[in-house]
Amino acid sequence: MSTVTGSKQYKSIVVEHKPARRLLLCVAVLLLLLVASAIAYWQGGRMLEADFEKLEAEYRVTAEQLEAVSEKYRNASQQLTNQTVGAEVDRQAVEEVRSAVREHKQTIAELSEEITFYKGLMAPTDREKGLGIRGWEVYATSNPQRFQFKLIVQQLAIKHQLLTGSITAVIDGTLNGIETTLSLHDISEEIDKRDIILRFKYFQYIEGEFTLPVGFIPEQIDLAARATKPNKVQIEKQYAWLVQR
Repeated sequence: MSTVTGSKQYKSIVVEHKPARRLLLCVAVLLLLLVASAIAYWQGGRMLEADFEKLEAEYRVTAEQLEAVSEKYRNASQQLTNQTVGAEVDRQAVEEVRSAVREHKQTIAELSEEITFYKGLMAPTDREKGLGIRGWEVYATSNPQRFQFKLIVQQLAIKHQLLTGSITAVIDGTLNGIETTLSLHDISEEIDKRDIILRFKYFQYIEGEFTLPVGFIPEQIDLAARATKPNKVQIEKQYAWLVQR
């Protein structure tokens, strides 16, 4: 009896193709990412609002303290007028009150500046939207030719997005009687490029030191900032040479 030979047979399994399920999964992942992004943005806004409310509370407390100290100052001044002008004790008391008033006024000025800054971040006017140079400050060091600097750049927007761009800083003056312009990256070890990279959502601090050549007399600082995203913006600002001690 002959044996029949042939190729081995395999069982086939049919799997149902469900493109709708894959599409649904992709949509679910995308929605999850959008929700996570929205939550992160909301939390950032809440933190910024909390800082702003804290500054306002400190401002109100300091203002009340100033009013109380001012009242003491007025009373002490009136008492000094009614008493002998040469009384040393009264003079010292009035001077102490005056000193306290100056300190509180300085504190209020600083808090007011910070509040203005946060207001600019949270709700800028239509004229202020875009990119802004918050300030440029120079501080003296023990070396008469070396200085510290601080530059603040901020995004002026209602809905803040990641801002990218660059800023340049040059110092105008005279070197041995000849008009000369010095780029910040040429005189500062911290700045390695002429175009300083900007990448921030709310604001960016740029700090460091620079050394002026002997014989150079600075007169003015020229700043030019450019934003490429989210919108193209270009601004320029000049500051007179002013050194803080």
